Amino acid sequence: MNRSDKLYLEAQKTMPGGVNSPVRSFKGMGISPEFITEGLGCHITSEDGHKYIDYIGAYGPLILGHCHPRVIAAIRETSLKGTAYGTPTALEVRMAEKITSFISSMEMVRMVNSGTEATLSVIRLARAITGRDSIIKFKGCYHGHGDSFLIKAGSGALTLGVPDSPGVPAALAELTFVANFNDLDSVRDIFNTAPNSVAAVIVEPVAGNMGVIPPEDSFL
Repeated sequence: MNRSDKLYLEAQKTMPGGVNSPVRSFKGMGISPEFITEGLGCHITSEDGHKYIDYIGAYGPLILGHCHPRVIAAIRETSLKGTAYGTPTALEVRMAEKITSFISSMEMVRMVNSGTEATLSVIRLARAITGRDSIIKFKGCYHGHGDSFLIKAGSGALTLGVPDSPGVPAALAELTFVANFNDLDSVRDIFNTAPNSVAAVIVEPVAGNMGVIPPEDSFL
C-alpha cells in the first residue's frame, strides 16, 4: 500500500469520507485520491513522489502557479504583521480599488471566503431586491454547495428542481428551476410559465463542471 492510500485510510477516521470536499475523494474514477506534498510552478508532487501538471490551480487562485517568488515575498511580508484581525484594513480598500479598476462593469466589491459564500449572498440579494423567491440554474453547472444549487433537472427543462443531495428540503428545491445550458428556449419557457417568480438566473460563463463547455454565440 502506498503512502497516499495509507493517508486516505487514516483520514477517513477523522474526516467524513476522508476529505474536506466530496470531489477530492476521486470516487467517480474508482481510485483513492493522491495526497500532495508540494507544488512548484505548474507542477505538484504527491506523497509517493509522482509529479503531475496541475490543471486545477486551486480552482482559480493559483493563476501564477505554485510558489511564485513575488507571491511568496508578499505573503511573507504581510504575515509578519499578523494573519487575521476581524476588522477592516487599508489593504482591503486597495484590493477593492484594484479589482474595480480591472473590471469596468464591477462598481463595488464584497470580499468573501469562498465561491459558495459568494453565490449564496448574491441569491439572497436578488431575492431581497426583487421580492421573488425562485431562481434558474442550468443542468450540470456548479455554484457551490448551497442548498439552492444542489439541484438537478427532472424530465425536462420546466421540471421543478429535485434535491441532488440528502439534506436539501424538497420545499427549498422547488424554488429552483433547471434549464439546459446553451438552450435559450428552455430559459424562455420557464419565464413564460413563472413570469413573476424568478429573482435571478445564475450561470457559469463556461460550464466547467460538465466538461468545459463554452457558451454558444448570443447565449449569455
